[in-house]
Amino acid sequence: MTRIAPEDMTTLIQATEAKTVADSAVADLEEMQVAHLINEAANCGQTEVVCARPISKDLRTKLVDTYGYKLRQPSPIAKLGDEYIISWED
Repeated sequence: MTRIAPEDMTTLIQATEAKTVADSAVADLEEMQVAHLINEAANCGQTEVVCARPISKDLRTKLVDTYGYKLRQPSPIAKLGDEYIISWED
């Protein structure tokens, strides 16, 4: 995660560095949001959580292939790709 540190927020950076940060920000923030959902549910004793927002293909692949989560779409009512159930129980 490339981020501009809070103490550097008033320091002007190169345009190329700003572009690098901006390009990675969306994916990083998406992953942090999903991680928060999972971690909060796990802390409450749950073994799955509903993510009521689209998840990018890259993050879906990372969740399943790298971290071993299972993803499924909960309902044919929701628009395909707009909602996922993320589970971590065998």
